[in-house]
Amino acid sequence: KTSQKTSTPSKTQVSSSKASASSASKQPSASSQKAAKSSQSVSSSSEQPVWSSAKGQQLAAFISEWEKTMGQQYESYWQGNSADMYGLKIPDELSQPDGTNGKMAMAVGDKAVTWALSANGQSNAEYTIVAIYSNAAHARYGGKYVYLFTLHNGQPEVLVTGQNQGNENNWIYFGETRNEALREGFAK
Repeated sequence: KTSQKTSTPSKTQVSSSKASASSASKQPSASSQKAAKSSQSVSSSSEQPVWSSAKGQQLAAFISEWEKTMGQQYESYWQGNSADMYGLKIPDELSQPDGTNGKMAMAVGDKAVTWALSANGQSNAEYTIVAIYSNAAHARYGGKYVYLFTLHNGQPEVLVTGQNQGNENNWIYFGETRNEALREGFAK
């Protein structure tokens, strides 16, 4: 107790010990409770996934309504269950920019980008794909689309492609969807 009392006059010592979770057990009970609360709120927000199966279900419900307004039929896809986009299986045949692990690289704008599938919305890639929807199984030639629901620099971004031919770069080009309802629905 005497050591705790001597440290209380110095505000910097108290505040720095609050920030340190390891010294929480040595603090007076009142400040240890505050420290526990603050570290708990920090850890819960950092541990809370950016994406989850619950959010995936909300997106699926939104898509089922949105596709009606579009007069189209969309299905969900993921690794091992790819959309057939004119012979290119997405995501199974989507490659990284260096051409590894697939047939065609994902490009956004005028450059190939790194991407990763992630159930919790976290990855080190430029685009973290959390959901994939396509009407490829139901649309006629020329009317097939694949939508990638991504996190780009932590921000929700819906990418779309309707590409039906190869090119010398061996890239499949995606661009941000112009469909406002889809953008807002995913952001929510």
